[in-house]
Amino acid sequence: MAIRNEDEYIFADAFVGCHITSLMNRQDLIRLINCPDFTSSESLLREFGYGESKEVIEGDVEAFIRREQNKLFDVIFSNLTGREEMAPYIYPFDYHNIKVCIKSELLGITPDETYLISTGDINWMQMVAMIRDRNYEKMRPAMRDAVEEALDVYSRGGDPQEIDIILDKACYKDMADSVAESGSQFLVDYISMDIDTLNLKAFARLRNMEKPWSFFKKVFIQGGSLTEDFLVSVYEESYTQIADKLVSQDLKKALTDGGRDIDEKGDFVLYEKLLDNALMEVNKKAKFYSIGIEPIAGYWSAKEVELDNVRIILNGKLNGTDPDDIEELLRETYV
Repeated sequence: MAIRNEDEYIFADAFVGCHITSLMNRQDLIRLINCPDFTSSESLLREFGYGESKEVIEGDVEAFIRREQNKLFDVIFSNLTGREEMAPYIYPFDYHNIKVCIKSELLGITPDETYLISTGDINWMQMVAMIRDRNYEKMRPAMRDAVEEALDVYSRGGDPQEIDIILDKACYKDMADSVAESGSQFLVDYISMDIDTLNLKAFARLRNMEKPWSFFKKVFIQGGSLTEDFLVSVYEESYTQIADKLVSQDLKKALTDGGRDIDEKGDFVLYEKLLDNALMEVNKKAKFYSIGIEPIAGYWSAKEVELDNVRIILNGKLNGTDPDDIEELLRETYV
């Protein structure tokens, strides 16, 4: 996959640039937290391009988020000359659909549309047919190999967790390999940090569960800057000791501050939030590009995080969570 000439992105960059100006900053999110009811929440969201949202007024948060994710997909792909450059960002949806199809088959049921995602790189109906018929011609080689491995390992061991492990590892390796061919260092760096944060989240949770490092090796995802050998070598060390060996200041902060919360309270919230913030800091580098795939990729990730923050806020309000506690959960914004 070769990246296109920058001139081919001029229209898409200009179009996406208009949407970037409508992104919510932290103060905007705090305003949303402080809205007295869902009607006023809906009114505020309309200020940022969300349009009329009866789902918000009715408290159907997930329906609202799904609709907005579909809109984001349309905004991105309706303006690109071709979809292959941004396709790695939607590979996780394909792999999610594969899991749904395989597990439904194991249960002897038809995959439920409710659990299938329509915004993958491969049409979900086509995916259902490919898994059902064992016809993987239209899958990428890495995906095909992962499906065959997952089915084989399950047939011999009967552990559905193995399906998730194999497909998750394959998904992110597929993403890393694809962006490596793009010619964009930004995409490479972003996916690399994404993988690093996923590995560090698994690293912390497995340590807390007192799982051996051999199990961590089983779930480790290739493609990040933190190698398997490094993380295995520090598996028994304190978070502060590990942080001292890291280059990224944002990852250092996650390990020191977040690690302290894990040690003292058994709480992963701050740790995982700071890892997500570290990924956003990499994403913000897209702002330094005026033309190319980078501004588009930067907006995509920024909007996904905004939707995550909006989900946190609306669900918090729905559950009667204290506003200060909701604010503590918010991820770093793009603007």
